[in-house]
Amino acid sequence: MSDPIKELEKARLEMVSTRRRLVSILAGSYERGKTEDATEKLIQIQKAIEAIDAAIADEKQTAPKKSSSQELRL
Repeated sequence: MSDPIKELEKARLEMVSTRRRLVSILAGSYERGKTEDATEKLIQIQKAIEAIDAAIADEKQTAPKKSSSQELRL
């Protein structure tokens, strides 16, 4: 069974990597169309990161606690 928190954290890292690429585009000189596209994508990516952060927090609150005997079996 996959760990949803680890999967979410992996997805978050991918989103952060994408955000950084977009920022490097925005830090360059203005190019009509390209700059506007990068800005829109940056906003979407940031919203996705915030949604993933909320999902991680929710998973941490709702994840069943493992007992010490369960941890030993894994």
